[in-house]
Amino acid sequence: MDVDIAAEDAGQGKDGQGRRRSYRDIRREQHAIVRQELLDRFGTDGKIDAHEDPIRWRRAVRTNPVTGPLYRIVIAVLGLALIIAGIPMVPLIGPGWAVIFIGLFLWSTEFLWARRVTQFVKAEVKAFDQYARALPWKAKIPMLLLSAAFGWLCFYLALLITGVPGWTPDAIEQYLVMVPGLTRS
Repeated sequence: MDVDIAAEDAGQGKDGQGRRRSYRDIRREQHAIVRQELLDRFGTDGKIDAHEDPIRWRRAVRTNPVTGPLYRIVIAVLGLALIIAGIPMVPLIGPGWAVIFIGLFLWSTEFLWARRVTQFVKAEVKAFDQYARALPWKAKIPMLLLSAAFGWLCFYLALLITGVPGWTPDAIEQYLVMVPGLTRS
C-alpha cells in the first residue's frame, strides 16, 4: 500500500519513496518539459508556422498574404493595449495581472518570444505548485498567512489611493471607513 501512495505522490513534489524533492529539481524538471513542448510544437527553427495553425479560421487569415501581416499587427496592438490597460489596474482595484496575462497570451498566439515568456511562467507556477503541495502543513500555514496579509495590504493601498467606492454596501462601507486612512470616495 505504501508503494501505491508513493507512486501517486511522484511528480507532485515528492520522489518515488514519498520524500520531498528540492525546489531546484522540480523547477529544472518543469522547465525541461516546457522546452520540449516548445520544440515539439515549433521545431528547431523556432517559428510559428501559419500553415500548421490548428484553428481553421485563424489559419485561413494567417496564410493569406494580405490579411496575415494585418492580423499580426492587430494582435500586436490589442496585446499592447491590454498590457497598458492592465498596468494601472495592478495597484488599483481591478484585475490588473489577469488583463496583463491575457495580453501576453494574446501575443503568444503570434510571437514566439511571447510564447516563451508564457511557457516560462507556466513552468514556474507548476514548479511552485508541486513544491508547495509537498510541504507539510506547518510550512504551508505561514505561506497562507503571508499571502492573506499581502492581499489585504494591496487591497488597503488601493482603497487608500482611490477611497472606498460609493457602490460598496453600507454595512461593509461602515467597517471600511473605520480603518485608519480610508475615506469615502
